[in-house]
Amino acid sequence: MDPCDNHKRHQTLNTSSDGATATAPLLEEAARNRGGGGGRWWRKVLDLEEAKNQVLFSLPMILTNVFYYAIPLVSAMFAGHLGNLELAGATLANSWATITGFAFMVTCIAY
Repeated sequence: MDPCDNHKRHQTLNTSSDGATATAPLLEEAARNRGGGGGRWWRKVLDLEEAKNQVLFSLPMILTNVFYYAIPLVSAMFAGHLGNLELAGATLANSWATITGFAFMVTCIAY
């Protein structure tokens, strides 16, 4: 970048009686950068290619979690059609299986 370009973009202001100066951006440049983009500000914030790669990379884990929570939901819905007692039994059985299954996995991994 040419130093002359930087000087052209800034306006020199005399701020005190001893001749000290400061620079401030010109109003036209700020207005051009702020409002004239037509909604392109998000391109500076979001890298679409990187976001797409991250979503595609995490898609298997997202689907795994969705299906992991969908299985108990569907079984509770089916048990709910049978009656209140059956729904309570299916929910307790699902909770017990989940807790003991996790305890068994943690025990197997630890040893």
